[in-house]
Amino acid sequence: MQSPRVIGLLACICPLLPLSAHAQWDLRAKAALPALPYWLTLDREREIDFVPLLWTNEIDGDDSGCCVLGAAIRQRLGPAYVWLGLAFGTDPDGGTPAAIETAVEIDGGTVAFRRLHGRNAFSIRYPLYMSEAAHPGELDRVSVGVSAIWTYDGTYADSVPYFDCPSEAPSLPCSEVKAPYAWSTGRDHALVAEGAWGRGEWSAPRLEGSLVMGLKAAGGDHGYLRAELTSRVAGRVGQAAWTTWLGGGWSSEDAPQQRRFLLHGADPITRWLNPYLDAEGALLADIPYFVPGGANLRAYEATRPLVKGYLGAGGEIGREIETNIGVWGRVAAFAEAAWTPGIPDRLGPEELNEDGSLLFDWEELPAGEGKPLGQFRARSLEVDEIWADAGLALSAGYDKLAVTLSLPLWASDPAFAGEPIGDRANKAFALRWALSVAFYPHGRPGE
Repeated sequence: MQSPRVIGLLACICPLLPLSAHAQWDLRAKAALPALPYWLTLDREREIDFVPLLWTNEIDGDDSGCCVLGAAIRQRLGPAYVWLGLAFGTDPDGGTPAAIETAVEIDGGTVAFRRLHGRNAFSIRYPLYMSEAAHPGELDRVSVGVSAIWTYDGTYADSVPYFDCPSEAPSLPCSEVKAPYAWSTGRDHALVAEGAWGRGEWSAPRLEGSLVMGLKAAGGDHGYLRAELTSRVAGRVGQAAWTTWLGGGWSSEDAPQQRRFLLHGADPITRWLNPYLDAEGALLADIPYFVPGGANLRAYEATRPLVKGYLGAGGEIGREIETNIGVWGRVAAFAEAAWTPGIPDRLGPEELNEDGSLLFDWEELPAGEGKPLGQFRARSLEVDEIWADAGLALSAGYDKLAVTLSLPLWASDPAFAGEPIGDRANKAFALRWALSVAFYPHGRPGE
């Protein structure tokens, strides 16, 4: 992607980020509807709202990876909100429409369907209040839901190059191969059950979990189980707010790679559902972009360790600065750690050998005879089972929209952490960064 095109697209899309439905679609049961803080009202009497959609990739756009354009309409019909979104790529061969999204919301519950780049999902979610209280903040709340997600293969996932070299000698003609990162071939048909319990704000559940079952009986190629559970506790000390969490995840041995856990954040499926990420030519695919989830070890975004299970814990303490015009900021310090049994399944683009004893470092040499030449070096893989990082998170926002710059200044294993700014030696203490954009449709935690 050329620099002028990137600059032009950023200038075009930045004003629309608060309005983008696709950027925040999360088809798990607890967030079936897009988390949109703003809609443009077309007709107040009929309660018709509108939002433009825009992203860029090289799948449904033209050969240079231009734009996918669309619009979403929301209308009030009695006790329900009906939501419909359509998007079209600029290349007719890319498929029309490029995306279909529809949802119905009644009394906080949602039924939704979405199709995008071979991803199909149906979900239903409903909140339950377990006690009565004079103020909503004192209510015990349970949100339960199920969803079905069926995908084809990693055709639309962003590919990463690596060298496929014969193992007989350390330097032989190699073939450059492109393969989707953290994705297994075949059809992934799954049923997802999720729940959350909390008191008060929807944006800060105290306990949430999910159970995923891969279905071969429904035409899928993978049969597996996957479970995840996280507990959060929040509070205040003077003018500072703090949050701590404890969580863990487990997947069976036959789980496809997209259903395993990325230590640096949300799992591959969650990232892939966002058209700004992990697709060829996606706008934010080439920068360190942090999506909260998993063990949350944001210092390791560069190599994205992929594991079948983890136990993690972390905490954050920070202070917000409010203004009377809706603009706010936040400075926070965080620390995170995770234990992973055994060697990761994958580090960077390389899928490790079965016992995980070797890591192959690839180096591209000048091309010859129509093929690139490569040299690889095998070395003992020395990765601790304990991963940790710490640093600062700087946020700026308006109303329910926030942009956060994470600075994981310390990493326990710097060899697998992100490259430091300025190309200095990759030491434990270094200046690293990751970006994220978030919406809080139910209000920010602590409000």
